[in-house]
Amino acid sequence: MLNRRSFLRALGAAAVAPGIAWGQEAGAPPAALPPTPYNPFGNPAHGARPNIILVLCDDLGWGEVGAFREGKPGPAAIPTPNLDRACAEGARLTDHAACAPVCAPARASLMTGKNQGHCTVRDGSFDHAIDPRMTLATVLGQAGYATWHIGKWGLGGGYQAGTPHTAMPCQAGFDYAYFYPAHLHGHSYYHCLVPGVTDLDAARTPSFLLEAYSPAAYAAAGAPDGFARDGEGAGQWRRPVANAEARFVYDTDLFTAKAKALIRAHRDGPQRERPFFLSLCHTAIHGSGAKAVQDPAIRCAEPFHVPGGPYPAPDGEDHLGGGARLGDPAIKASAETANTWIDPRFRDRANHSLRRYATALARLDDAMGDLLHFLKVAGIDRDTLLVFTSDNGPSGEYLDPGPGLGARGTGIDWVERVVDANGPFRGAKCWVYQGGLRVPTLVRWPAHVAPGVCDLPSDHACWLPTFAEAAGLPAPARADGVSLLPALTRYGRQLPCRLYAEFYDHGSGQGFGFGQTVRQGDWALVRNAAKHGGKPELYDLRADPGQTRDLAAERPELLASLLPLLRTCRIPTARTRDAQGAERWAQRDCPGRAALDAEPLPPLPGGVPTPPTALWLYQGSWPWVPDFRTLLPVHQVPAERIAAILPRLPRAGVGILFHTTLDLPEDATLTLRAEGPGGCHVWIHEAHVLDHEAGACLTPRAYTLALRKGRHPIRAALTAPFVTLTLDGKPLIG
Repeated sequence: MLNRRSFLRALGAAAVAPGIAWGQEAGAPPAALPPTPYNPFGNPAHGARPNIILVLCDDLGWGEVGAFREGKPGPAAIPTPNLDRACAEGARLTDHAACAPVCAPARASLMTGKNQGHCTVRDGSFDHAIDPRMTLATVLGQAGYATWHIGKWGLGGGYQAGTPHTAMPCQAGFDYAYFYPAHLHGHSYYHCLVPGVTDLDAARTPSFLLEAYSPAAYAAAGAPDGFARDGEGAGQWRRPVANAEARFVYDTDLFTAKAKALIRAHRDGPQRERPFFLSLCHTAIHGSGAKAVQDPAIRCAEPFHVPGGPYPAPDGEDHLGGGARLGDPAIKASAETANTWIDPRFRDRANHSLRRYATALARLDDAMGDLLHFLKVAGIDRDTLLVFTSDNGPSGEYLDPGPGLGARGTGIDWVERVVDANGPFRGAKCWVYQGGLRVPTLVRWPAHVAPGVCDLPSDHACWLPTFAEAAGLPAPARADGVSLLPALTRYGRQLPCRLYAEFYDHGSGQGFGFGQTVRQGDWALVRNAAKHGGKPELYDLRADPGQTRDLAAERPELLASLLPLLRTCRIPTARTRDAQGAERWAQRDCPGRAALDAEPLPPLPGGVPTPPTALWLYQGSWPWVPDFRTLLPVHQVPAERIAAILPRLPRAGVGILFHTTLDLPEDATLTLRAEGPGGCHVWIHEAHVLDHEAGACLTPRAYTLALRKGRHPIRAALTAPFVTLTLDGKPLIG
């Protein structure tokens, strides 16, 4: 790689702007894009890279973790002492959101770092495959991590989607997985293999559990017996988990025990110094009891599954810390006892659903206490970055709210009137209001994250760049989120995150149709195409977190400035091949969305400043196009010198961040085209219209879009050797 002196010499005299000496070349981007010093975590000078554990729960509401209520329990509060303790020991993220209010799109956004304006899996597209090219696991694998997935997946293809398996965990970057593959399998807490029944690749069969290796990890493990190749392309190697290990074991216990066993084996093995990434995805606290996926041997068919006995006690002398352990009879029920045990603390609760729900939530809390205790026993507590969160807001599936509160499965009656699971927020799962999106989230990393509250608005798309930087790599430009490390560690300058979500309602019972929401600071704009005539609603979340007072009529100027974001933060789902080169994506017919897809992009509203034309140069070696906003430039090039400097740039180790604004005198349809070997990311407004890593544009990529008369900001991030980037045949840069 060129050193800095050689790099600057290679640019030649044409690179020197009048009046700027080389000693002053580190010009900062404008205030809207503050530079952040390169993150030190992962640099040996600042200590070892952390192990990373992501714990993802299912349908756990913001109001169900006691620490988030701050001493204000709901009418039927369920104690969560272990999670409360973890919150006290780390950062409690009080304004953190899922990217969608239902599991499949929310999990797809989390795993890929793409919000629902750009993700290839949107709406209720269950079991459709994510784009596996850049995921949490591929990014951390690039950083040298061992990568493991445990629990729910539902993002790999097959099952309800009926598409090929192209993104099972070990096709999407994980070395090893212990998981159930289909979305519908999450409607049971008990998993088993019944030959000829549960081993079928169909949605409506009893649930089963697999373990799998990536091709490379399978070879490294010595090609163990019993595995078969599964999936297209780089198919995973998979085999069913033995019933002797898993059958009649409540999966909250099973997945915790497996996580501990994996970590312990890694700590005791030859690669103990290698950091690991564990994605631990619990079924809890999702509704369970669908007859189609239940273990047929379990005698108790009562909906909403509970364990078969109490959680094993911790043991500080045991190498696993006591608690749940694979093969331990303490977590192994039987056909007669599975799904029968009610925690004694809740046996006097008002009805059977509440007794079962409270037992399941307390069991999740017990499991988290077990995992955190084990990390201390294993001696890796301080240097493990643990994130605990939920995939979306709470639900009432398989639950009976009780007399006078609606029928079983009505959802919102249970959420708001029985357990107050959404806390102060409006709505629940399937709603694009805060109750469907705001999720309880904590970050615990004793070595670097001090206890306290982080109220930065953020969402699940932020974890991919956050984990990348924690591992010592730059945040990828491809991610819609931003690294949260500056806010969490109080080191560096925090970039703001644009929060955008969309979802086609298929289960709220409210008839919302296609819904969208976007955040600007404390303001939230919501529009549901099939509700209230599609009228936009505007809420001040600081003054009105419950979104009870629509201020759209009182703040017309603010409404006018935010409305364009509903169009300019996204691309149509069907355009992902043009924008990203994605081989597969989930496309549903969503009334109300087709009209939005066809609308031209609106211009910047009046009063919003126009970004000046500018270019910044960066030097380095990166595994992907980085989010250059987080790196320090080596030179800022004045607009009048851009054309002269471009031909002199080296063909390696150089990156560009470029801004300009189109000022169209009339409506126009334009084509943006990229051709060449380098990486190329281009945004028009906040729509990511070209999203390609190095080599993807050797075959030219083009995106055609309609724009309204007015100003349209463009941002491009490129790495050498650069693509030729044109707009309607004319060079975009220079």
